[in-house]
Amino acid sequence: MSETAPSLLAIGAHTGDVEVTMGAVIAAHTRQGGTATICHVTLGEGGHKTKTPAAYAPQRQREAEASAKILGADLVVFPYADLGFAGGPDVVAKLVDLIRERKPEVVLCHWPGSWHSGHTQSATCSLQAVETAPIARITTAAPPHRVKAVYCPENWEDPFDFRPSLYVDVTEDLPRWEESCRQHELFTGGASSFRYLDYYRGVMAAHGAVAGCQFAVAIARPYAFDPRRVPFLPV
Repeated sequence: MSETAPSLLAIGAHTGDVEVTMGAVIAAHTRQGGTATICHVTLGEGGHKTKTPAAYAPQRQREAEASAKILGADLVVFPYADLGFAGGPDVVAKLVDLIRERKPEVVLCHWPGSWHSGHTQSATCSLQAVETAPIARITTAAPPHRVKAVYCPENWEDPFDFRPSLYVDVTEDLPRWEESCRQHELFTGGASSFRYLDYYRGVMAAHGAVAGCQFAVAIARPYAFDPRRVPFLPV
C-alpha cells in the first residue's frame, strides 16, 4: 500500500451492508490516512421482523450516522425506498454526481452475483456510475472523474462466482469494525436471527489464515475486460 491509503467511496444497497462487509476495510483506510464516504442507496427500512418501515427508517438513519462516525467516514443516504428498489437511471445519475463530487480513487460496492435483488441492482448502478463519471460529454455540476479501481468485499448474500483477488489485512481494525456494527440492531439480534458478527469474524479469521495475518477481508474484482499488450508473459 502507498504511504497514505487512497480515498474510498463505499456503496451499499442498505444501511448495514457497508458496515458489516466493508467497514473493516474503511477503518483500515482511515487509520492509515485515507478518506472515506459511505453511501447507502436505501436505509434498508423494510428489513425488520416486527417494526414497520416508517418506524424503522429513523432508527436506521441514526445507526448509520453512529457507524460512520466510528469508522471516520462521511455519510450519504439516498432517498430511495427499500422495498421494491429496482435501481435505474436516476440512481446511476445520483451516483455519478457523488463520484464527481467526492472524487474517490477507489470504489467499493456489492459483488454483482447475488441472490438479493437489491444488491444486484445496487452493484449494477455502481458499476454504471463508475463507467459514466469520466465521460466529459455528460455534464454535471462537478467535472468528470475517473475512479482508479473498483473492488467488491465478500458478502454472504453475494456468493455467486465470487473469487478473491486479494486480501486486506484488517487485524488492527477489528475492534472498530465490531463497535461500528454494534450500533445496528440488525447485528445484535433484535432485527434478525442471523449471527452476522459471528459469521463475518469467522470468515475474516479464515481469510487471515490464508493471507498470513490474524484477520483479513477477501476482495474480488468485478467483471471487467482489460486487455494489455505485453512483449512476453509477466512473472
